[in-house]
Amino acid sequence: MSTLSQHPEVQNPDNTDAISNSTKVDLSTLKPAPTSEIPSQQSHEESHDDPSPSPTPKKPFILLRAWKKLGITPLVFMIMVKPAISAVIAMGIYQKHSVAVNYLNLGYLIIIISIITVPILPRGKYLMNLFLCLSLTCFGCGMVYLGIWAGVKARQHTTPSDAPLSVAHGYNSSASVVNAIFLMVNMFGINTLRASRVSLKIPAIHYTIFTLVGFTYGPQQATVEHARRFTKELLYAFLTGQAISTGVALLIIPVSSRKVFFGGAIGFLQSCRGLLKTQLAFVRALKHSKMCDPRSTGDSTIDTADEDRIRTDQRAIFNKKLIALKTASTGILLQGAKLRDDVIFAKRETAYGKLTETDIQHIYQFLREIMIPISGLSTIGDIAERMGEEKNAPNSASGTNTEGLFQDERKEWLEMIDTVHGSFDNMIQVLDESILHILISLRFMPAPAAKSEDVEKGPADPQPGQIGFGDYLQQKIEEFREQRSTHLRLWAEERGLSSVFQTTTKNYTSLPTEAKPNGLSPEATAREVSASKRLHVILYMEYLLYSVSMAVLKLVRFAETKSSDGTFDKKRIIVPKLKTVFKWVRGLINGEDTDPTANVDQSAGAEPVYLGDSFQAPRDPEHLPAKTRWQVIGNYIRVIPRFLGSDSVRFGVRVTIAVMSIAVMCYVRQTHRFFVRQRIVWCLIMIAIGMNPSSGSAVFILVGNLVVTFTGMIGAYINWYIVDQKTAGVIVLFPFFLMFYFYFVAKFPRFLIPIVAGCLAHVLIIGYELQVRVIGLEAATATGQPYYPTYKLAPYRLLTVGAGVVVAYIWTIFPVPITEASVLRRDLGGSLFMLAKYLSSVTATVDLRLSDEGGDASLPSSPLRRLEKLTRKFLEKEVVLLNSMRQNLAFVPWEPKVGGDFPTKIYTALVEEVQNVTNYLTIIAYASESFPTARAKSPWLAQFASHRSSSDHESHKVTTLLALLSASLANGQALPPYLQAPTGFRISDELTSDGGTVLDLRNLNEPGFRAIAVIEVAQRCVVGSSERIVDLARELVGELDFSYSVGNPSGSSTLLGTGTDGKERVD
Repeated sequence: MSTLSQHPEVQNPDNTDAISNSTKVDLSTLKPAPTSEIPSQQSHEESHDDPSPSPTPKKPFILLRAWKKLGITPLVFMIMVKPAISAVIAMGIYQKHSVAVNYLNLGYLIIIISIITVPILPRGKYLMNLFLCLSLTCFGCGMVYLGIWAGVKARQHTTPSDAPLSVAHGYNSSASVVNAIFLMVNMFGINTLRASRVSLKIPAIHYTIFTLVGFTYGPQQATVEHARRFTKELLYAFLTGQAISTGVALLIIPVSSRKVFFGGAIGFLQSCRGLLKTQLAFVRALKHSKMCDPRSTGDSTIDTADEDRIRTDQRAIFNKKLIALKTASTGILLQGAKLRDDVIFAKRETAYGKLTETDIQHIYQFLREIMIPISGLSTIGDIAERMGEEKNAPNSASGTNTEGLFQDERKEWLEMIDTVHGSFDNMIQVLDESILHILISLRFMPAPAAKSEDVEKGPADPQPGQIGFGDYLQQKIEEFREQRSTHLRLWAEERGLSSVFQTTTKNYTSLPTEAKPNGLSPEATAREVSASKRLHVILYMEYLLYSVSMAVLKLVRFAETKSSDGTFDKKRIIVPKLKTVFKWVRGLINGEDTDPTANVDQSAGAEPVYLGDSFQAPRDPEHLPAKTRWQVIGNYIRVIPRFLGSDSVRFGVRVTIAVMSIAVMCYVRQTHRFFVRQRIVWCLIMIAIGMNPSSGSAVFILVGNLVVTFTGMIGAYINWYIVDQKTAGVIVLFPFFLMFYFYFVAKFPRFLIPIVAGCLAHVLIIGYELQVRVIGLEAATATGQPYYPTYKLAPYRLLTVGAGVVVAYIWTIFPVPITEASVLRRDLGGSLFMLAKYLSSVTATVDLRLSDEGGDASLPSSPLRRLEKLTRKFLEKEVVLLNSMRQNLAFVPWEPKVGGDFPTKIYTALVEEVQNVTNYLTIIAYASESFPTARAKSPWLAQFASHRSSSDHESHKVTTLLALLSASLANGQALPPYLQAPTGFRISDELTSDGGTVLDLRNLNEPGFRAIAVIEVAQRCVVGSSERIVDLARELVGELDFSYSVGNPSGSSTLLGTGTDGKERVD
């Protein structure tokens, strides 16, 4: 960690993750790559063989051991300390009477607001959050004053002028009704807004507390002067809390959004180093996969118990390496998703630094180019497993082979793996040094001490941080490509393979044996297919590693440019561009999830291009496109009922009903005094901020809130009585309790809401008791609230908060529960339809890049540019849906079980297959990005494109399949009968009969050849995953099939007497 202090804008790497809630995944479950996997920069010459035993190291001090055991990193410490400091400052200044008189009974709100303004956010996020909190607070102040003023006027109009003071200032039904109406309208509006705009979640809590406190105490305000004074005190309390939080956020352990992004970039690059080592270990373990299991090839000579035990141990090694690879790859993807949100705030921030907004954007783009291929390498394990399953399938080609035909396959595969491992080992070592060079050049790490050169050995290779390392990396990449090409050619020639694709194309395999070029028998052809598939896997691995190398080379060149052009020589004031500010404002108004067509540039004067329906706005099946002005106006009017029927409005109505079910006590004569005396307003606050749209998370929050609030009550008892109720002792001890609460927030983010609820219970109890001591008992009871000592107040606080949590849960499941299961099924249906869009857009993108008909991608008006934008948009939405489905799966066990069990395994498998298809489609799109450059370097790709058949539409069948599956799952309807996934969705299947030689191995080094091989492998995996999705969906919703069978269900007879099997499944 100390190495990071050298960077001009990164002083603490553990602040990299400083409260970025963009990735809706629990990052605490992921472990960083082991430090042993990251090679040390010390030379081997420093090690020595000293036979003398080293002294036993002393154990560290007990506090240091405890600190390390608790995992209190600088990030965790910052999350613990900053809220505690805010709260103790607010509590401390309120102890002075001249300060307290400005807030009277609302002083404890200062402490609460100083905490929920979230001072632990990075500077950019905090300032945006503060701006929204201030805006909504001021707007809420205006609404509260308007509502109370209207209530006062209603009181005056319904109270006789000669009424006694007890009547004139007592309960008034008209004033209560007016305040109740204002409360309902504001609760509905803010909760609808909170559900539709994620960025307003924290400001909405401020607005909710302000309006609830204002409109529940509003009926007591008898005059306009009382209303004005009450509203002013409430506003001052909020503004003071926000001001204290701002001072702590900006002055105490300050964390800028730029620092968070730079720290995230450091963590991403360091994780890449560990991931490359993990991938190298997995390549070595490929020899233990199903793909080279002797038993799967028909060799019956190996069937002893010892061999079974050895095979089991080998499979365990393979599975262990595969799990480690998937875990590391998942961590990389999560870090990449977090970087995507961090870069937005880093670009918006005004700073005094060295790297500009454009530099930050370039760094992010280079990191994203690294992320796709390096995470794609994790799919090798899935591909190997699929090939092993194909060999074990009853209808596989190898099943008809004579015994011993493939007896040398394992030996061939092991030789191949050993050679690949050696080449990968050298290249990964160079990439590891390259990443270190990037960190040094960008001043993320200090440069190592220069070593003296050995004159006798001649000039050594450039070391990380030295000039010319980029040229050294480029040379190593070219050597790696040439070495691998030479080996693959020799390996193929030894086995008589002339084309890696030859035996997988329809036009070749459909020929009879005597018509094939080599006249191979079916057995020999099956072996050639197996060898060809393995060659595909090797090409797939090589291409992805080569792509990682080229992406790292781009970042190396960028870092060297910035290191040499004087960027790091001095700091300068950096201001965001106006375009960035406008995009932020537009996103704040329209929401982050805008319509995809908003990203499609419509440039005037461009060449007319006919675009598909997906480029246009979605069609309305109930209305034709508007033709007249009145019809256009009618379309705008129809937006209103569409909005009122949205999910966010439904949630707003549900929260409003829940709040008013308890708030009605405040506006009824018989229960008004009880409501005020027992502080039921905090029950309303817990209802409003604790409600969730689904029942699974509601149960989780219900249990968590009750348990943690009880813990907060116990903590308040200890805080108050352990120091003998002395004010100084209470204040001194108070921040340690808050640090205790927020320690668990840092370590277990998913428990954020319950932990904050317990913390607020503690604050309410201690803050109120100290407030009474400052302002006096008479002022404390002026609002009608009796004074309770701590031992009585704490249980009352617990009961009010607990009642609010229970009521929130009741109105979550009543009258119609929105279960996690229903949300999951809906999201799964939407995810499949989004996947169909993504597949269609990726296929169209590949076609445009192959045919070179998409125009210049740098021009906003080109069809290829528009298509690329939509493709990225579909991918982002698909990732969001996948994260949402995983969260819902985690909450499903918390739902009340009524009826049969939820098919968790099937849904988990479906989510994983959707993730697999998304991964492979992303790799296809990434591989096709090299086509324009390849076409410019060599005519081979143009020749390949000219031999493609334009009448092959197998890819569209997969899109149709996914759309049908989406509709069935979303609506809970049975699948159409006889639904199967197409088997010909491969790019080599599209070649015409005269294009067979274009895929000969002599073209291995042609630009684009390996990219075609990668697309071929990924397309085959897409088809395999589609087949699995069909089978899993059929288990969930069934199939539209009225056939019947007698005795044998596999041979069904239909009413039409065809006797065909309509229930055949694709395995």
